[in-house]
Amino acid sequence: MNERISYSALKGMSADELRAELSAEPARSAALVRAAAHNGIRGAQVVYGQMLLDGTGVARDPQAAYRWFVIAADAGSLDGVNMVGRCHELGWGVPRDLEEAGRRYRAAAVEGHVWAQFNLGTLLVNADDFAADPARALHWFVRAARRGHPKAMAMVGRFLEQGWGRPADPAAARRWYRRAALGGDYRGQFDYARTRYADGAPEEGIAWFARAIETAVPDFCRLAAEGLRASGDPALVAIADRALERVRQAETEEAQAAQAEATQREAAARKARPRRGFGRWLRRR
Repeated sequence: MNERISYSALKGMSADELRAELSAEPARSAALVRAAAHNGIRGAQVVYGQMLLDGTGVARDPQAAYRWFVIAADAGSLDGVNMVGRCHELGWGVPRDLEEAGRRYRAAAVEGHVWAQFNLGTLLVNADDFAADPARALHWFVRAARRGHPKAMAMVGRFLEQGWGRPADPAAARRWYRRAALGGDYRGQFDYARTRYADGAPEEGIAWFARAIETAVPDFCRLAAEGLRASGDPALVAIADRALERVRQAETEEAQAAQAEATQREAAARKARPRRGFGRWLRRR
């Protein structure tokens, strides 16, 4: 496969052709995105960084991913700035530095990047060793929520339900949870389910609990299963069982992905290793 794709070839592709290329096997998609990244296309630089971060179509390389995010950020990509912040917050390819993460998020947030607004809010309310500022966190969550960010909507609901930084307003919290739930956020779905179940609409609550579990991450599924099982309601216990089933599935998939990555790295190492027998043959000549 030829990974050197010219800029003119990229420009000449129709939207359908690009879509077809990117829906091909991961290695081919990665080659196309890499070529676009090397040709200075900022969006491709961010996407290729994400591919390197996830190991999609290429060997996983967080350090290289971070470098591509920086290249995109320095070229003016707000997505790149946000991802540089993520790397500093979570230690992806670079030492963890919450102050630098906050600086990067803030730079993108003030320009209207909704994910940066959400990430900054989360950092301000959750992160260890960072200057917590719940009132400022709510400010950024509200800004992102008003731009249609479902996860931010769920956080606004949580602030209003708990009375963090302002008087509690359960009715307003339910409205925000509902918006987050309809937007597809599993935390919003779970919180909306919880409020509906408690408000005397158990069937609606059960339906939303079940929906939330299908897209929730494994750690959330574990915690949700504990609470649902403790309720004693057979319908909720069944959802708890499904949550734990999804945890087991995720663990199996993670193990398989780790094995595939190890195999890929070993194959690359063997390919790069000197052929000793051939070297000895040369010395005998």
